Order: sequence, then structure tokens, then C-alpha cells
Amino acid sequence: MTSLKELLRLVLTTTLSNRQIGLSLGLSHNTVNRYRHLARSQPLSWEKLASSSEDDLDRLFNRVTGRRMEKQHPDWAWVHEQMQIPGMTRTVLWEEYRRSCPERALAYSQFSHYYRRYLRTLNPTMRQHHAPGDRAFVDFSGKRPSYIDPCNGKHVPVELFVGVLGHSNRVFAMACPNQRVAHWIHAHVCMFEAFGGAPRLVVPDNLRSAVTKSGRDPVIQRTYQDMAAHYGTAILPARSRRPRDKAKAEGGVLIVQRWVLLCLRHRTFFSLAELNQAIQEQVDAINRRPFKKMTGNRMERFEAEERAALLPLPTTPYVLGEWTASQVVPTDYHVHLDKHWYSVPFSYIGRAVEGRLATHYVEIYCAGVRIATHPRGKTDETTTDPGHMPKAHRTYAERTPEKFLEWAEQVGPATSAFVKHQFDRQHPPLGLPCCDRVKGLARKYGVAELEAAAQRAVDICSLSEKTLRAFLRHPRRPVDQAEAEDSVELPKHDNIRGGDYYAPAKGA
Repeated sequence: MTSLKELLRLVLTTTLSNRQIGLSLGLSHNTVNRYRHLARSQPLSWEKLASSSEDDLDRLFNRVTGRRMEKQHPDWAWVHEQMQIPGMTRTVLWEEYRRSCPERALAYSQFSHYYRRYLRTLNPTMRQHHAPGDRAFVDFSGKRPSYIDPCNGKHVPVELFVGVLGHSNRVFAMACPNQRVAHWIHAHVCMFEAFGGAPRLVVPDNLRSAVTKSGRDPVIQRTYQDMAAHYGTAILPARSRRPRDKAKAEGGVLIVQRWVLLCLRHRTFFSLAELNQAIQEQVDAINRRPFKKMTGNRMERFEAEERAALLPLPTTPYVLGEWTASQVVPTDYHVHLDKHWYSVPFSYIGRAVEGRLATHYVEIYCAGVRIATHPRGKTDETTTDPGHMPKAHRTYAERTPEKFLEWAEQVGPATSAFVKHQFDRQHPPLGLPCCDRVKGLARKYGVAELEAAAQRAVDICSLSEKTLRAFLRHPRRPVDQAEAEDSVELPKHDNIRGGDYYAPAKGA
């Protein structure tokens, strides 16, 4: 639109003709001539007009003639208030307004025009600026792709997940079997891997996989919140009925629908992986397509400004886990998760805990702190960590033949043979009390004395507790070497009788 101030500047400060000024500003030379005559008819100079606004100049040079009656506008705030009444229409309000000032009333078309212009002043749109790495917008597309099941030849519709980075506008898209939490989380993990980092905020719509309760204070879905904590990001759902909060996501969805779904509409796919491969190729092309109103493209802007601002990825990707309902730890310090009993430290008896079931392991949390981790167990079995048991329970649990044999082997081979003999019976557990007492003898006499006594019992083949106790009470004394050397063999003499002396007489 041509500026009136610029027109007057050229008229008052240059020697250009009306036609030259008209060509320069895109106006008719007659229009230029009209303003030239108006400027000359008044004692005005450019120095006086230079500080005037466009509205002031318009009122000065375009006065309404006395014959033209100025229209009377209604109170647009009152009109808008009345429009909130159920069933109210602009026609009804215009009729009432026209009856109040029939000669100066606006026509219905002008009435509607000015009312729409008033509405635009009520909700001005703020242009959003997103810092690099600040947030990503995610949503599912309303339009769904599909593939053909090679087994039955039927079309299998799938969901299309779309994510957009706020600063660079880089797009990510992938097909998912459905909108359930597991696939919603998996799509986020793949998106973070593709970006090489995570934004500080993720802005989803209020779908059930993201929030369990929408509204002013939305409640984030538990697994979704857990995934965000793993990557160090936060979830900030868009406000309900506020489409501008998720404009980036809707814009990204629209771009993907146009440049991915429409471009692939003539192709046939026979698996989800094949479909995702084609989607990835189209998305790469979108990210490398030049901007229309900015220099460069999405990928160039991402590499130059946003990649380094993303949060680094953790060493391991997030593993999906199912959270269980809270339960109180019973007195046996084992909680029931998915038809299996898992132990927790006995100090948590009576406290509320939650379980998280992953594919290959189970985690147990109390007040948000992980207190136990176990491999995933089979149905109707029990998994106990000895470190979770009280000392007395742990000692009692170690009363097994295997534990006793392991202890005896550390003492010595004779003790090991003695203990093994106690379990060589029809019912091995019957040997446990005896082995308990043997460990007590080791504490009383020492392991060296116990091994020596056990060796004497093995030598005489009397592997009983009574024999072992007797040998411990009367240990074998070592022979005095000096006394042995001093002993002298007595000489033979007539008083010594040989064996023949005691032989029976012949013929007797």
C-alpha cells in the first residue's frame, strides 16, 4: 500500500512530474496531481509534514465533505457480549442497531466486516520463538498409512507418529501398529535416537497414551513420565482447545501427510518395516528441502544450531516396563508381581512399594527409589536375595547339605569326608543337626583341632559325632623326640623267654 507521506515528500521536495511520481509509487498521475493541488492550496511545507503520522495526513488531505454523513458504529464490546447468548445471530443485532439510528447505520455487510475486525483484536497471535534444543512437538496423524498382510492379503492400517523440533523444524515420522503406550514410547525412543539427543521439553497432545487426566492440571501417564525421566526431559502437554500450543506438531503432521502419504499412495508395502523404510526416505527429503521464506533447510539448521543444544542420550536406551499397583510389603518381605514372589530388604516391611515389570527383569520402588532388582521369574515361583534377609533367616537358610559341604571343604579333607558321611543316608536332611553341632565344635576348639580329630576318626573308620568329640577332648600328644632318642634297647639274657617257651610240649 502506497504511503501518503511518501507521496507528499516526492511532491514537495522533488522536481519529478506527476506521471513520474505515479510510475514510482504505482499511482495514477491524476491522483498525484490532486494531492499536488491540495498541498499548494495550503501553506504547507515538507518540514511541517515530516513529523506527521499517516492518520494525521489522511485527515488533513482527505476531509469528509459536508454532504457525506458519517456512519455511526455500535459499541462492538456490547455486540460481542450479546453474541455469546445461545442462538444469537449477527442479523438480529444488526436489525436492533439499525432501528436505533436508521439514517447513520452501517449496512449489514459493513456491520459484519467491522465486527470480524474487532474479533481479531481480542485474541492477537503471538509468534512463537523456540530456543535450540528447547522442545519437540509430537502427535499422531489423523490420516493413516497401511500395508498388506502377505498371509491373507488384507490391508493393515497403522498409525503415523510425527515429531518436530521447535527451533530447526526438523521432522521425524514413523509408522506404529497402534496408539497404545508401548508403541507411543517406542516412537519417542526412535525419535531421540534419530535426533542424536533429547529436547528439554516434549509437547504432546492430550491423547490417552500421554496423559491419564487432561485439563488445567494434567496427569502424565506413568510409563511416559518414566521414559522422560530416563532421558532427562520433561512432558508439557498442550492445553486443551488451544491449537496454537501445538501449531508446530499440526504443521509437521500436515507436511508429512502431503509429502509422505501422498507421495507413497501408489506404492504397495508388505510389512511395517518396509513401510517405515519408505517413510524414512521421504522424511529425509523433507528435511533437506530448502525453506521458502528462510535460507537453508531443516537439516542444515539442525546441524548448525540445534544438535549441540540437545540433551545427550543415556548410555542405554529406555526399556519399556509395566508399572503395577501399589502394595504393602508383608512380614515375609516378598511382594507378589505377575504371579511371582520377589524379595525386598526386610527393613521395608509394612511400607508401600510399586513394581516395574520389564521384559527380562523386575524393579521394585519405594517412594520413587529403587530398592530391589531381580531377573524375571517364572509363574508360581519365589526369588529371594540373601542380602534382603535378616541375619537369623540368612543363617537358617544356609542349613543345606551343599552349604555344609562347601564349609567343610574349606576346613580340610578329613572334615569334608566326615560331613559327607553324615549325608550318606536315605534322608540326607537328617544329617543337618549333626553338622550344626560340628560347626559348633569348630568354633569351640578351632578348625585345626577339628581337622586333626576328624583325621583320627577317618583313620579308624569311626565317623560318628561321639568319636569326634572324644578325640577333641583327648587330643593325640606329640612324642618327645629327646625321650625317644635316649631310650636304649635292653640286652638279651637268660631271663628272657622266647616264643618257644610258651609252645605246648610234644606229645602232650
